[in-house]
Amino acid sequence: MSWPEILWRTIRIAVPRGIALFLGLFTLLNVVGELRAPGFDANLWWINLPGNWHLLDKALLLWSASCLIWLGCCQRFGLAEKTALTLTFCGLLACSIWNAIGYHQLIEAGRIQSNSPISFSMLIAVCLSIFIYEVWREIPEMSRNTIRLCRSTITVSCVITGLLFPVAQMVCFGTTDYRRDADVIVVFGAKVHEDGRLSSILEERVRTGCELYHQGLAPQILFSGGPGVGEVYETEGMRRRALELGVPVTAIFVDEKGVDTESTAINTLSIGQLQRWHRILAVSQFFHLPRIKLAFHRQGSEVYTVPAKQLYRFRYLPYFMLREVAAWWLYYVRPLF
Repeated sequence: MSWPEILWRTIRIAVPRGIALFLGLFTLLNVVGELRAPGFDANLWWINLPGNWHLLDKALLLWSASCLIWLGCCQRFGLAEKTALTLTFCGLLACSIWNAIGYHQLIEAGRIQSNSPISFSMLIAVCLSIFIYEVWREIPEMSRNTIRLCRSTITVSCVITGLLFPVAQMVCFGTTDYRRDADVIVVFGAKVHEDGRLSSILEERVRTGCELYHQGLAPQILFSGGPGVGEVYETEGMRRRALELGVPVTAIFVDEKGVDTESTAINTLSIGQLQRWHRILAVSQFFHLPRIKLAFHRQGSEVYTVPAKQLYRFRYLPYFMLREVAAWWLYYVRPLF
């Protein structure tokens, strides 16, 4: 067999196992991490099990993690092993399809809007279908060198899947508009120029927040940010622009200590306790919204995200998305330390 044929066969074997290995390790880390830091569990990001059974959910997720890792590390299975893996993956597949159906029902009902051609749950369903096929696919004998190459490719595939996981969240979740009636609209800060002008990113956020206000979705707006490049604070620049866009000063709140996403989430909930805010709309660019969702989730609060309406073309969009990949993983593992 030629080297290109060996490489292609190795990729076909290793890539699905690398994806399974990542999902298994991610699931396991969530369940174990919950023991160290309550609220850490983020398995909801890839699958939502029906019901709310607590201990049973944890047991099912632990078993699922074991099966996914098992597939990721092993190439051949006996009949009993194939049966156990297939039943587990079929159960997860059913949950994923159920999640995807619920997502599209919300779209059809007009409760949410999405620019993504496929839901994240459907991506998971496709992966699980491939896993089931891989369990039963016969793998020919391989030499030691080919086995080493396969293991290395599985590791690389696992790492790449970890990098693409937040990107998939940005594309699927981040582009989905969950706007609805709320108590407050939270607009996240970004760069303000030395002369007080808003950066294009911040202009989009403020405009979208003000549009939500004028649509009557919430009676108040909270602008959260930190110091600007010059003397004008981000929150002051945002407040001025909102006034120009017709938002009355009595409807505006500012949080000058929202220096990062986590701080904004904490400060919003702190102010919200005093103002009796229960339902929150969060506005930012689509690539930022998964981290916002994660930050509020870690504070034990629900938030409904709205992607800022794009007015400009961002030359550095790949850079922003790459930076968000690192930031998402930093926010994810932070409670463990």
